[in-house]
Amino acid sequence: MIRLAGPLLLALVALAGPLHAQGERWQVTTEGDHYVWDVRLVRLDGRSLVVRQSDTLVRVPVARMTELRLIQKSRADMGDGGAMAGAMSALVGGDDEVHDMRTLDLAARLDTIRAVLESHPPESAEP
Repeated sequence: MIRLAGPLLLALVALAGPLHAQGERWQVTTEGDHYVWDVRLVRLDGRSLVVRQSDTLVRVPVARMTELRLIQKSRADMGDGGAMAGAMSALVGGDDEVHDMRTLDLAARLDTIRAVLESHPPESAEP
């Protein structure tokens, strides 16, 4: 039984990378401050970003996007007197990866999304 622990641990460590990548949660903001919450990136399809929201694929027109945000798990360092600043930063998404697209034209928005998809490989489109 103890001999199985080593191979089992190695298998769990090998799976940790793919599980982490699949756990990335994004938020897309579109014109009029409309939000597509808690999504996972799937692919860029023409001029639309395809995301998974729960078990549904959603197409978001890139021309209407104003922000793409990777929601980071909130962490607050509560030691050394920085408790309030650390907690406030975590609450307002200070650690999130934010791509502001308000001032970009369509071509630059598409380039930004391509770069995001390259640095954050998307999950499979199958449910």
